[in-house]
Amino acid sequence: MTTGVRWLAIVTAALVLIQALLIGQALYVNQMATLGTHGWLGNVTFAVAVILTVVAFLAFRRGEASAAVLGMSALTTLLLIAQLGLGYAGRKGGIPAALHIPNGVLLTGLLFALVAITFWPAMKSPSLRS
Repeated sequence: MTTGVRWLAIVTAALVLIQALLIGQALYVNQMATLGTHGWLGNVTFAVAVILTVVAFLAFRRGEASAAVLGMSALTTLLLIAQLGLGYAGRKGGIPAALHIPNGVLLTGLLFALVAITFWPAMKSPSLRS
């Protein structure tokens, strides 16, 4: 179960980085065709994050993951809900578009922290060890 959490966190982090690459190409290399792919991958990323949270919850219930892993997974899903809303609302610019960028940076940091703690040997909660 912990391997599933780890891999889903890695895939989610990779998808967020790919989206950053695509939006960078759209904005700074003038490849506007990548904008649609950026949005489509945002929806896929959200779906993967929901699966990540479910798997983290199951791992937590089985004593295989800490509360931190579960909390970070759930926070990722919540921030991705906000990210999708900001992305759709910010299609014409304005405050939602301006908030979309730092939220993406926050998501990137959170996901890489989550990936890092899934590699720690003591990923399990001390109170849940047998």
